[in-house]
Amino acid sequence: MYHHILCFQKDKPENDWLFRCTAFFVLLLSIGFCRTGHAEERPDSTASALSYSLRVAGEAEHISLSDSRLNPSNILDMPETRLEAFTIGNLNYKVLGGVFETEVRLGHEYTEDGSSNSVTTFDINQFYYQKKFDNIGFLAGRKKVRWGVGYSYSPTDLVTQLRNPEDPEDRLGNVKGSDVFQLSFNRENSQVDVAYVPLLDWSFNGPFVKNSRLAIRWYRLMDPYDLSLVSSVDENGKWAGGFNTSVTYGKALELHAEYLYTSSSNRQYPDTSIDPAGFSIPYFEGRTGGYHEILVGAQYTFENNLNMTLEYLFTSAGYSDEEFKAYSAHVKYLNSSYPMPAPDLSLAGLYESASNFVLPLRTHYLFARLYHPEVLHTIALETFSYISLCDGSGFFVFQPKYEKAKNYELYLRLKKFWGKSGSEFGLVPYDFSAVLGVSLFLGS
Repeated sequence: MYHHILCFQKDKPENDWLFRCTAFFVLLLSIGFCRTGHAEERPDSTASALSYSLRVAGEAEHISLSDSRLNPSNILDMPETRLEAFTIGNLNYKVLGGVFETEVRLGHEYTEDGSSNSVTTFDINQFYYQKKFDNIGFLAGRKKVRWGVGYSYSPTDLVTQLRNPEDPEDRLGNVKGSDVFQLSFNRENSQVDVAYVPLLDWSFNGPFVKNSRLAIRWYRLMDPYDLSLVSSVDENGKWAGGFNTSVTYGKALELHAEYLYTSSSNRQYPDTSIDPAGFSIPYFEGRTGGYHEILVGAQYTFENNLNMTLEYLFTSAGYSDEEFKAYSAHVKYLNSSYPMPAPDLSLAGLYESASNFVLPLRTHYLFARLYHPEVLHTIALETFSYISLCDGSGFFVFQPKYEKAKNYELYLRLKKFWGKSGSEFGLVPYDFSAVLGVSLFLGS
């Protein structure tokens, strides 16, 4: 699914040491305007041979923890203060008739939850070479490959999942591309992409290729419509297939939709045959069978440049009402038993329950966003919310941004969760967070 655990854990950085020498050199050269890199790009024959960019940014965040049943006495060690500084460098270089592009991220994060923690990371987000021969394109390396059309989430982004409703624009630059070898075949208004996507272990602690996937996309433009058929299969037989489409009406309205069926899920479900008021471990069980994901959305831009985005998401892999009630009741019982009368069992049960809190946890969701590039002179404003339609819980983000000059921005990001203690987002151990951030853009 698109988030792992919204608030409970972060992925550990890869050990991409094989790329480090090249990336360090690139980082020294990288001076210019930072690009998002979300959409799949083609080489631009009119661009200069070398372009490079640098974004230097920092954030300070204060977090108010909620009285969550999943996190009594902050057993999950959630931070209440976060300070982060990072640099993202991009380089685009025309060579051998094609384009070499890379994006590297160097960051340092400090968090405090009673004790202080500090970590420095170095990540290769993109590192690839792309070349076109008449109607055939070739790509090799690590790239953020965009196949979907959704704004908050795209089920059909089978190669690289770029977006999630918590932070659709990836403001911290944490999204990494996929290691991929891709051939593209172009003909008039259609294109076929065939991608080999290996899961590589750059730490070399075991087999270098852990898993292999083959992904295929057929794309067709029928102005003002476009349509993509996508599919993938891995070496274990897990497969997925679906489509996405979008249509524009004039310059103001755009409609889009996505559907994907995946043959199996890794999600764990509460065992409803077990009394939730108990210490049964494991309380969760895996299940066989596939699941469906549907996203339907629209964007509209008003005459005053206000942009509105609405998206509905359905995932059949989510907990049913019965399953969620059992899950919530189990967490409530464990919470009431912590730290007495059985602290070891209740603590183990809470950790197990927290590790299976993978959002989206239920089935029906609504994402809504408003954005104005200049609500006041030099100030842009973005607000968005994500709501579970099953119980009405969710979160809301309010983010004004000061952009007097093109080479820097200053922003405030306020995020508020709401929901009853037994609801989906009411179980999230955050109540409110405030982020003050600044970004400096330099370059060509």
